[in-house]
Amino acid sequence: MNEEIKEMINIYNTFKYDWMGDEIKTTSDLTRHHIIKKEKNGENSIDNYALLTTNSHHLIHYLEVNYNKEYNLINKLLLELNQSHQEPTNEYYSKMNNIIKVLKKDIKNKKRRRKGKK
Repeated sequence: MNEEIKEMINIYNTFKYDWMGDEIKTTSDLTRHHIIKKEKNGENSIDNYALLTTNSHHLIHYLEVNYNKEYNLINKLLLELNQSHQEPTNEYYSKMNNIIKVLKKDIKNKKRRRKGKK
Protein backbone atom coordinates (compact mmCIF):
# COMPACT_ATOMS: atom_id res chain seq x y z
CA MET A 1 0.00 0.00 0.00
CA ASN A 2 1.16 3.50 -0.83
CA GLU A 3 2.70 5.42 2.10
CA GLU A 4 0.49 8.46 1.44
CA ILE A 5 -2.62 6.28 1.68
CA LYS A 6 -1.37 4.82 4.98
CA GLU A 7 -0.77 8.32 6.33
CA MET A 8 -4.21 9.48 5.23
CA ILE A 9 -5.90 6.44 6.78
CA ASN A 10 -4.33 7.43 10.09
CA ILE A 11 -5.09 11.16 9.79
CA TYR A 12 -8.72 10.69 8.76
CA ASN A 13 -9.39 7.42 10.64
CA THR A 14 -10.68 5.93 7.42
CA PHE A 15 -11.14 2.23 8.07
CA LYS A 16 -14.85 1.48 7.58
CA TYR A 17 -16.05 3.77 4.77
CA ASP A 18 -14.27 5.74 2.08
CA TRP A 19 -14.91 9.45 1.64
CA MET A 20 -17.92 8.84 -0.60
CA GLY A 21 -19.46 6.40 1.90
CA ASP A 22 -18.55 3.16 0.14
CA GLU A 23 -17.72 0.32 2.52
CA ILE A 24 -14.01 -0.51 2.69
CA LYS A 25 -13.64 -4.27 2.46
CA THR A 26 -9.85 -4.14 2.50
CA THR A 27 -7.58 -1.11 2.82
CA SER A 28 -5.65 -2.34 -0.23
CA ASP A 29 -8.75 -1.34 -2.24
CA LEU A 30 -8.24 2.34 -1.33
CA THR A 31 -7.05 4.75 -4.00
CA ARG A 32 -6.05 8.40 -4.09
CA HIS A 33 -8.37 10.68 -6.03
CA HIS A 34 -7.01 14.06 -7.08
CA ILE A 35 -9.60 16.53 -5.83
CA ILE A 36 -8.11 19.26 -8.00
CA LYS A 37 -7.07 17.58 -11.22
CA LYS A 38 -3.40 17.57 -12.15
CA GLU A 39 -4.37 19.28 -15.43
CA LYS A 40 -5.68 22.20 -13.36
CA ASN A 41 -2.49 22.44 -11.31
CA GLY A 42 -3.62 20.03 -8.61
CA GLU A 43 -0.73 18.75 -6.54
CA ASN A 44 0.39 15.17 -6.06
CA SER A 45 0.13 15.38 -2.28
CA ILE A 46 -2.12 14.32 0.57
CA ASP A 47 -3.39 17.91 0.64
CA ASN A 48 -5.11 17.19 -2.68
CA TYR A 49 -6.19 13.56 -2.27
CA ALA A 50 -9.41 11.89 -1.24
CA LEU A 51 -9.45 8.28 -0.07
CA LEU A 52 -11.79 6.32 -2.33
CA THR A 53 -12.40 2.66 -2.97
CA THR A 54 -11.94 1.51 -6.54
CA ASN A 55 -15.75 1.54 -6.95
CA SER A 56 -16.06 5.12 -5.74
CA HIS A 57 -13.11 6.20 -7.87
CA HIS A 58 -14.76 4.78 -11.00
CA LEU A 59 -18.05 6.41 -10.02
CA ILE A 60 -16.57 9.87 -9.50
CA HIS A 61 -14.88 9.79 -12.90
CA TYR A 62 -18.16 8.66 -14.48
CA LEU A 63 -19.85 11.62 -12.78
CA GLU A 64 -17.17 13.98 -14.05
CA VAL A 65 -18.19 13.14 -17.62
CA ASN A 66 -21.94 12.66 -17.19
CA TYR A 67 -22.98 14.71 -14.12
CA ASN A 68 -20.56 17.61 -13.92
CA LYS A 69 -22.62 19.69 -11.46
CA GLU A 70 -22.82 16.83 -8.98
CA TYR A 71 -19.17 15.93 -9.58
CA ASN A 72 -18.24 19.46 -8.55
CA LEU A 73 -20.47 19.29 -5.44
CA ILE A 74 -18.84 16.01 -4.39
CA ASN A 75 -15.34 17.36 -5.00
CA LYS A 76 -16.22 20.40 -2.90
CA LEU A 77 -17.19 18.12 0.00
CA LEU A 78 -14.03 16.05 -0.51
CA LEU A 79 -11.90 19.19 -0.41
CA GLU A 80 -13.61 20.44 2.77
CA LEU A 81 -12.95 17.10 4.43
CA ASN A 82 -9.35 17.05 3.24
CA GLN A 83 -8.73 20.54 4.62
CA SER A 84 -10.30 19.65 7.98
CA HIS A 85 -7.67 16.94 8.70
CA GLN A 86 -10.37 15.15 10.70
CA GLU A 87 -12.31 11.97 10.16
CA PRO A 88 -15.59 12.19 8.24
CA THR A 89 -18.53 12.95 10.53
CA ASN A 90 -22.07 11.60 10.32
CA GLU A 91 -23.12 15.01 9.00
CA TYR A 92 -20.48 14.79 6.25
CA TYR A 93 -21.62 11.30 5.23
CA SER A 94 -25.24 12.45 5.28
CA LYS A 95 -24.47 15.28 2.84
CA MET A 96 -22.50 12.93 0.61
CA ASN A 97 -25.19 10.26 0.74
CA ASN A 98 -27.91 12.75 -0.23
CA ILE A 99 -26.02 13.61 -3.42
CA ILE A 100 -25.04 10.05 -4.31
CA LYS A 101 -28.46 8.51 -3.58
CA VAL A 102 -30.15 10.79 -6.13
CA LEU A 103 -27.38 10.19 -8.67
CA LYS A 104 -27.49 6.39 -8.38
CA LYS A 105 -31.27 6.45 -8.81
CA ASP A 106 -30.95 8.61 -11.93
CA ILE A 107 -28.16 6.43 -13.37
CA LYS A 108 -30.25 3.31 -12.75
CA ASN A 109 -33.30 4.88 -14.43
CA LYS A 110 -31.23 5.92 -17.47
CA LYS A 111 -29.93 2.36 -17.83
CA ARG A 112 -33.48 1.00 -17.63
CA ARG A 113 -34.68 3.44 -20.30
CA ARG A 114 -31.78 2.44 -22.59
CA LYS A 115 -32.56 -1.26 -22.16
CA GLY A 116 -36.22 -0.60 -22.89
CA LYS A 117 -35.37 1.15 -26.17
CA LYS A 118 -33.32 -1.77 -27.51
